[in-house]
Amino acid sequence: MKIHWLVGLRLTGLLIAICLAVSACNKTPSLSPEAARQNRLDWNLKTLVGAYEDNGDTDAKWDESATNALTEFARARASVTDADEPVAEIISTNVAAAVHAGCDDPMINYLFIKYAMAQTNSKEAFVKAFSKMAKDMNQSGYPPIRKFYAAARTLDQIFYAYGTNSFRQPVETETMPLLNNSLNATLADKTMPAQEAYEVADLILSLMGGGTNFYEQTYHCVEKPLFENWPEADTTWLLKGSAYIHMAWDARGNGYADTVSDEAGKLFDERLATAEDALEHAWKLNPKDLKIPLQMMSVMLGQGGGRDRMELWFNRAMELDPNNYTACHDKLYYLEPKWYGSDEDQLAFGRECVQSKKWGGQVPLILVDAHVWINARLDKSEQAAYWKRTDVWADIQSAYDRFFELNPDAIGYYHNYAWYACHAEQWDKLNALIPKLGPVNYAFFGGRDEFDKMVQLARQHTNDPK
Repeated sequence: MKIHWLVGLRLTGLLIAICLAVSACNKTPSLSPEAARQNRLDWNLKTLVGAYEDNGDTDAKWDESATNALTEFARARASVTDADEPVAEIISTNVAAAVHAGCDDPMINYLFIKYAMAQTNSKEAFVKAFSKMAKDMNQSGYPPIRKFYAAARTLDQIFYAYGTNSFRQPVETETMPLLNNSLNATLADKTMPAQEAYEVADLILSLMGGGTNFYEQTYHCVEKPLFENWPEADTTWLLKGSAYIHMAWDARGNGYADTVSDEAGKLFDERLATAEDALEHAWKLNPKDLKIPLQMMSVMLGQGGGRDRMELWFNRAMELDPNNYTACHDKLYYLEPKWYGSDEDQLAFGRECVQSKKWGGQVPLILVDAHVWINARLDKSEQAAYWKRTDVWADIQSAYDRFFELNPDAIGYYHNYAWYACHAEQWDKLNALIPKLGPVNYAFFGGRDEFDKMVQLARQHTNDPK
């Protein structure tokens, strides 16, 4: 979520107040993963179900539905739901029942808008609904964390509806004070589980992501309560590492190395070093958090220093999640010629992603990505012919065949496979793929007419008159 710089300016004074207002607390011992999840569940139940029972719009006509929805939302927030648990359905069904029975509780309305409000409504209708809910929440007896998210998600919807013109909307001016009123107390709540505090701080940083100076000021403000209230939480150090990576790349800029000034380069190196130290500490505290090695790969990209350093963190990420497409994508980027690799390095890694018996998910499609990136580096006059090369098609085919072997129900990807078959002029394969497309997303192929032309072309080349 990005925010207009004027909104950032209005938040800056608030964040300075946060820096001054949050008092220190005693260090708390680290919890086991199981205990941490239970602690987070208990806290969410207290601030949702407990808060509803103490301060909400309760009534026997809808209490059961309301508490069912709040309980399920608390379970989802604490990441204790089962893999196949229909979380959204449970919440939406129960909040709809409560609202239809007459419940006008702001927390229930928050969940109703988020999970059950008809998607046929206009963007403006969602803004209106969110705005009313945020105002009602601000006047309620719900804890600061709930008021904070009500206001933050309202801003989300405002940005989505109005884009870069959002700051001109009166509804944004009305919403900002609601966020301001709850933010201080939210970060000062030392009973809040560390993961919840991390997510609040991360959201604030995303709000300030539109301007480098605002982002840096924001981080240094949220850093204070995080290190006072949750000093040995791995998430506190993870946020520090992530923030310094963001600030490092901001300092460097997007240009080639020869365009980076000595001052910017020095700041880039210093901030990446700080990020590396923070992430190393986070890893010592929690070597099970996938976000840590993923962030560290960005540090390795900036620092260089040998491919083995990147491979260490790549392997750690893949050990935690053998289906991690993001880690593979980041490694493929590291291997770009403009960084530390070559076309050959990218293709070799892509083929490894196809041939691996350990990796799954979308990982085999990294080989397709490698060819896309290589093609993009060619002169435009050479790009169309590239897909017709037999060696390129062999890679594309092996990648998609392996992908569908691992993901037989991912029929949406047949669109992609068909696109490459068409551009490779592999007509027999294209004819075999067309019946597998299911409901056709014509826009993917450039519209219904373009899709029909592709189908007709394939049939002409196989002498199929149908």
